[in-house]
Parts: sequence; structure tokens; C-alpha cells
Amino acid sequence: MRKISALLALLALSGACVPPAPSAGPTPTGQASAPMVDLVRLAWADVGVPTPFRVSTAGPGGAVLLTLIYDTLTWKDERGIIPWLATRWEVSPDGRDYTFTLAPGVTWQDGQPLTAEDVAFSFQYYAQHPYRWMNTAIVDSASVVSADQVRVHLKQAYAPFLEDVAGVVPIIPQHVWAKVADPNSYDGPDASIGSGPFKLAEYRSAEGAYRLVANAAYFKGPVTVREFQQLNVPPETRLQAAQQGQVDLVFNTDASVRDVLKDHPNLSVFETPPLSIVRLAINTERPPLDRREARQALAYALDRAQIAQVVTKGPPIVGSAGVVPPETPWFAPGLPSYPYDPDRARALLGGQRYTLELLADPTNREPELMQPMLQAVGITLATKRVDSKTRTQLLREKNFQLGLVQHIGVGGDPDYLRRWYAGEEANDFAQGSVFHDSRYDQLGREQAAMLDPAKRKELVVQMQQILATELPTIVLYHRRVYWVYDRTRVTPMNTWGGLMNGIPLVQNKLIFLRR
Repeated sequence: MRKISALLALLALSGACVPPAPSAGPTPTGQASAPMVDLVRLAWADVGVPTPFRVSTAGPGGAVLLTLIYDTLTWKDERGIIPWLATRWEVSPDGRDYTFTLAPGVTWQDGQPLTAEDVAFSFQYYAQHPYRWMNTAIVDSASVVSADQVRVHLKQAYAPFLEDVAGVVPIIPQHVWAKVADPNSYDGPDASIGSGPFKLAEYRSAEGAYRLVANAAYFKGPVTVREFQQLNVPPETRLQAAQQGQVDLVFNTDASVRDVLKDHPNLSVFETPPLSIVRLAINTERPPLDRREARQALAYALDRAQIAQVVTKGPPIVGSAGVVPPETPWFAPGLPSYPYDPDRARALLGGQRYTLELLADPTNREPELMQPMLQAVGITLATKRVDSKTRTQLLREKNFQLGLVQHIGVGGDPDYLRRWYAGEEANDFAQGSVFHDSRYDQLGREQAAMLDPAKRKELVVQMQQILATELPTIVLYHRRVYWVYDRTRVTPMNTWGGLMNGIPLVQNKLIFLRR
């Protein structure tokens, strides 16, 4: 076996590189002299019961909350993959065996030691009871090598393993879960025991609110925030709640918030790279959108720059036809761009007129902007506004023509391009992928198993080229997130490639630790 350090392993197995810094300026890198803070409050929503088996998959808020309670073998900072529960690892030449050496002295939040047996058990248990946010089916077995070493054997080489599995899947205590036959209903008092920097003190299900307290015995050192709360605050009142001092960290996709708060004494705005996406999911099995020309006409008919500018109130980042956003290392330049061209759209439609139904959330503004643009080329847009749960179900069932979806998960390893169309995407908000292309499927399998970085990049570029030609989804725009934060309480950070598998949330557990 050959020893590979955390960062070198990433470079060797995924070909990734550090993305350019966001335009908001350099990412905060240290908490070396961070003072103790009594309380940090995040405005979000109810994300379900905080265990790996009951947390909500309606967006990333639940998966990210779990990272404060549980730990993973690897983690990410602003530069790349770093050791976490594992201090180092060895990878076999064929990329199928990972031998992890565990950090010493790690304990569960109930005081029991975290052992190699716990790590092996975690993967064995997930094989029977999957983690809701990330599939571990690539793992063939996990076994104890020694008191501080675990070997994870994969069914085949998997380039994103360190980022998308070792860095995402929570390690769980064997002494809690070995006795649980049905984790989807288990609600014992030990159900949320992890090894992370915060312990779950209270989940108020009626309010969708969470209270976490610092883990005084955390193996990475002192936790600088005594209490963290994730509160259920309606999106339309979150900014006001921050302005009134009721919350300290707020998610926002409206760029105008920078001007609104430019003179505020405590609040600042932190900008992320464009790792969020707004796109049209297309049912390529239903006429007329089963025809590539009709999908391309749809793209030409939409002034996507105008839509983006009106909705985000900031500089538009027109969607890449290859899906992967700019400012990320996997982005392929030079793809077909489908600039706004109504005449070209009409020519592709050949004088035919169509009515298309669009599934959208009640608050989406894009449909009202799209409607006159499409009408001008002969397409009547019938918008069906439904709640997000209904939309997700209809998209999963392929019971739709068009679906307006907006979600995260496009900043990290590009294997999501395969997962979407292989039916392996967990995020409810990213459903609606319907596309059948044997070459694309083959490329997806090849890039996932390709350990040579340069060759893998070539395969991913070819996948983007197919997407850009066939258009099974039309990306309206990529969007940044503008995080409003109380700088006296919390300092956000951008994680390399987004948290875990490409999530532009800024509450990386590192901001709560001294570094």
C-alpha cells in the first residue's frame, strides 16, 4: 500500500483543485484567538429528527446540522480535504482499499471511547439501514485491522470516496445502534449521541427548533461557542429577525441585502461562490420535450440573464448548459451557450405551437418572467404552483413536463452528474432528472472509477458536452448565497467545493473551534 496525505489523496483520486476565491474577498482562515461566545442562532427550518436515519432530505439543512453532532473520517477546510476522525490513510494501488488510522482519545458524547469497531460497524449498519443523505453502496465491507485502524474495501474504485463518502457519512456508536432493529423509528434518549463539537440538548419538534451545547471533551480542542441554536424562521421574516437581533446567521439569495446592511453596526454580508443552481428539470419522455430541438428552442427562447438579474438583484451568472457552475475546477468552458434568440427558437419549433405545464413553488418568481418570453415564440406556459413536498413527489414519479428546481450540491465532486440520472440523488430539491443516453451513462461510470485526475477531467468534460447538446435540464442561472451574520458572534467561512458534497452553507464546524 502507498501512504497518501489528505490533500494529496484528493488530488490523486479526484483531480480537483482549489477554486478561485469568491469576489467578496478572502475566506477567514483562523480562529486562533477566537473569544468564547455564549450563543449563535441560525435561522433555518425544521429538518426532522437529528439522526442519520430520520433527518430530512428536503434540502441540506439537516445534513449540515448533523455535522455539528457527528463526525466523519475526513473533513474539508477552505483549501481541501483534511484529516478528522482519521489522522491519515493508506490507499491500495487499485483504489479499492482504504486503511484509516484513527485519532487517539476520541470519545462519544456519553463518555465511551470511539473505537475502530465503531467505524467498521457504521459502514456495516449503513449497508442495511442507509444514511439518508449519501449512499454507501460502493462500500463492500469494513473491518478492524488493529486497535486504531479500519480498512474499508470498495466494490470498485471510486474517485470521490474521500470527499463524498468518508467526508459525508457520520460515524455512529455501536453501543447505541447495534441494539436498534428499526432506526427509522428509534427515538431513545441516546439516538443523537455523536462525537462532534456539539451535543443535542433539545429538539422541539412542534417548533422545528434545535438547541445544541458545546461538547467539553471534544477531541479537536475547545469549542468556542457554548450554545448553538437552529431556529425555524419563515424565509420572508429572516432578514428582519437578524436586524432585530433575534438570530445571528441568515441564508439569503438576494444581492441587494449588501446595500441594505452596508451601514449596520453589527451585521455584515458574506458571499459564497455560485454553488446553488436554478434550473428547469425536463421530462424527456413526454412530447414535445422528447425532441432535442424542442428543448433547445426552450433554451433560446429564455432571456436567462434578465431572469437572473430580476430575481437575484445582482450580476447574473447565466447557467452553463453543462450544469457545472463557473468558479469550480470541473467547469468546462466553450460549451454551447444558447444565447437569447427568439428567432432561432421559432425556427427550431418549425411554426408549431405548444402548451407546456411547469411545476413551481408558490413563491417562485421565474415563471412570471418566463411566460411572455415563451409566448413570443409560440409556447404557452401553464404554471402549476404546488408545495415543495408535492412537487418533489411529482418529480420523483416523472409526473411532469417541466419542473422549476433550485438547490445546492453542484460545487463539490462532479459525480452528481452521474447520480442525478442514475436515480441516486438524496436531496429532495434536486429531483426530476429524466434522461436516457447510453454514452452518457457509460461516461458516468467511467469517471466515477477513474483515478487518474487528468483522464477523469476529460470524461467529466465529455459528460458536460452531452448535457449541453441534449439539454435534459436547462440551467437558468447559478446563484451566490449572501449570508447575513452578526460579526460580534460568528465568522462564516467558505469551504473548498462547498461543505461535504457541494453545499454553500457557511457553518463549517471549523468556525466553532480554535485553529
